[in-house]
Amino acid sequence: MLGRHLDLLAWNPMAQALLGDPAAYPPDRLNMLLLMFDDTLTNQRSCRDWERQALDYIGMMRAAVATDPTHPRATAVVGELSIRSAEFRRLWARHDVRASVSGTKTFRIPEVGDIVLDWDTYPLPGSPGPFMLVFTAEPGSPDADRLQLLASLRAAS
Repeated sequence: MLGRHLDLLAWNPMAQALLGDPAAYPPDRLNMLLLMFDDTLTNQRSCRDWERQALDYIGMMRAAVATDPTHPRATAVVGELSIRSAEFRRLWARHDVRASVSGTKTFRIPEVGDIVLDWDTYPLPGSPGPFMLVFTAEPGSPDADRLQLLASLRAAS
């Protein structure tokens, strides 16, 4: 689950298997935009269309900022990335606004190989409220098989 400023609020064991262990990050760094533009992770981008996904998340942040332009969390995240990342500044300058988005992401999981999943965001109650971020595989596809294998491996460990 994502907060309105794209902070990771809750996750399940499969999200941890796909996205990594949230305990590895300080709580204030558990933000989709901060993680996407993290200098230590940018060489390991696993999404074929990283820029499109970054634009989706930036558009969601712009929608949140539009409802409360001076919110401290939005100011902190956008401010930090504006100073630290020329790539973020370039994409932020497009002024895209998106309430809810979807796409495709490739996860590189050493134990099972690449898994291509569709993802969607679903607004939860509130104004503005959090979003549910859901990853799914096409039923019966090789990606669904790899996802099932990953779930089995995680359950066994």
